[in-house]
Amino acid sequence: MTAKGHIILGLTAGVEASYYISDSSYLVLFLGAVFLGSVLPDIDEPNSFIGRKFAFLSIPLKVLGIKHRTITHYFLFPLFLFLIGYFCTGYIQIILYGLSLGIFMHDVGDMLTKGGIRGFFYPFFKDKTIRLLPKKYSFYTNSLEEYLIIF
Repeated sequence: MTAKGHIILGLTAGVEASYYISDSSYLVLFLGAVFLGSVLPDIDEPNSFIGRKFAFLSIPLKVLGIKHRTITHYFLFPLFLFLIGYFCTGYIQIILYGLSLGIFMHDVGDMLTKGGIRGFFYPFFKDKTIRLLPKKYSFYTNSLEEYLIIF
């Protein structure tokens, strides 16, 4: 999925989840964290939207052999941030919850594509590719089908 698709998907879920934020001063912070989280998993790809902006992180990840849609796309990544957030309060909790929601929605978007996410439930089923739709109903990144879904 393209960065635009990830951002729209993430912010759609973020706006829905913001219903549960009682302090309105946290709202912009939460949605900003969702926005960042919705593109963050692609930091492992130097040519991605976020990879180009943070080349000092994405290039070393590539050099270290971190492949696209691996550790930054595993379910453990947003789960870990969410669990840390559970034990925090205030702004830190809101940021961690927003990041975890954005990252999870990024993964949902990638699981709608033909490529899916291999090893999403790492270390369990590490060789299994997870898709939310049968392969024949999924779409390629940057395709007309993706743009129709985003619209």
